[in-house]
Amino acid sequence: MLALIVVPLTGARAQAPRPVTRIDAIQDALDHAPRLLLAGSDTVAASAGVRAARLFPDPIAAVSYSKSVPQYHVGLSIPLDLPWIRGARLAAAQSGRTGSQLRLAFARVAARLDADTAYTAALAAREQLALSRRNARDTDSLLRIAILRRDAGDVSELDVELARIFAGQQANTAAGDSLSAESALLTLQAAMGMIGSDITITLADTLQRPPLDVVMTHTGNLLPIAAAEADVRTAELATQLQRRSRIVQPTLTAGFETGDPGGSELGILPTVGIALPLPLMNRNRGNVALAEAELQRAHATLAAIRVESTGGVGRAQRALYIILDQLARDEHLTAAANRVSAMSLTAYREGATTLASVLEAQRMARDVRSRYVADLAAAWIARGVLHLLTETVASSVP
Repeated sequence: MLALIVVPLTGARAQAPRPVTRIDAIQDALDHAPRLLLAGSDTVAASAGVRAARLFPDPIAAVSYSKSVPQYHVGLSIPLDLPWIRGARLAAAQSGRTGSQLRLAFARVAARLDADTAYTAALAAREQLALSRRNARDTDSLLRIAILRRDAGDVSELDVELARIFAGQQANTAAGDSLSAESALLTLQAAMGMIGSDITITLADTLQRPPLDVVMTHTGNLLPIAAAEADVRTAELATQLQRRSRIVQPTLTAGFETGDPGGSELGILPTVGIALPLPLMNRNRGNVALAEAELQRAHATLAAIRVESTGGVGRAQRALYIILDQLARDEHLTAAANRVSAMSLTAYREGATTLASVLEAQRMARDVRSRYVADLAAAWIARGVLHLLTETVASSVP
């Protein structure tokens, strides 16, 4: 039995939770986030599209035999890659690669925000749990005081029962906050790209006021707008390519013929020719119409993203200003509420106030402290959102 006990304890020590800072969490998210893997694969595919656009078409070799003389025919067909078609094709592929790189940069910023927000939520949940446990201890102390005063004949059984109910409520709240804290840690692990259902990390940072390092007035093109503009440029070039492709590539043919049993044609007879497609029926009208529709969609998407991005920046800035103003008031209210709660408990211990007054003071202090923690978390999240919305091409793409 001793061996059975020692082995799990040793394994538990070997798998102790790893302390993780906010910077560590963000870096892990940038290295392992699934959305970044998808965005990276799109960029790789776009780069492969550029390489494919640079390639020249392969020639086609043909060998045939006929009963008519010359009987043996050897030819080589070389498709001619017209410069104006090749240039449009390559430019469209390069523009598509630029758009995919911008989207990858924005995905990295979004993954950083997800990890930052998840870390903030985990810190807030941990702080709420600490407050709940503190409240549970305070109410338990209040219950013991009520029992002592009842035994001394100062208060009735009603005060004891009220204190017991209040203590039980705070114990249940602490249990629920403990579950919320564990769920927040699992959410953070998922944002970091960690696989598993066990909690393997602990938070190394504390929840403090966020640094004011956000650029309120951005200079440069915002990433979502730049990506949408690249999509418009790609659609324009794709439309141009389809219009130029109304004339299909001509083909240059060169070869030779030989083999005359009668001997009238001796040696090798060279052949040369060119095949010119005639744009009489199709003229690539279907592909041109599809490309024009995609161009119209790209313009509409760009207009919507411009409205959303600029409006989102303004809303995020105002939200951050308001939350920071609330934090300044929360700090004074928290200090005052803590003093009132401590004074009311002392007064009740000395018989100078009623239990109802103590319960109300503790409830008010709990609400004020919880509000302060929530506003701290909201300030961090608003700061991260503003970072995301004000990220520009110059700061994200080398």
